Amino acid sequence: MIWSLITSFILNVAFLIYIVVLTNKVKVLRKETAKPSENNDELIALAKEKLKTLGDIKTIKYLREEKGMSMLDAKQLVDALKKQE
Repeated sequence: MIWSLITSFILNVAFLIYIVVLTNKVKVLRKETAKPSENNDELIALAKEKLKTLGDIKTIKYLREEKGMSMLDAKQLVDALKKQE
């Protein structure tokens, strides 16, 4: 009986440590992806150019694949640029 309690306690502590480590890794990855790879003005100018030549969908696809933006961020940027015109 006591050995099963000790084993259970050890496993719970190990899982808790594992969860904390994974949570920290997720935070680091979120910080890395939140940083734009280039200046916002440059990104906006590039997106405007792509929007004129490629259209909405291909511009969003370009921003996602080449610039690492999320679907939502790329769509919001394209929509904002379209409203400016």
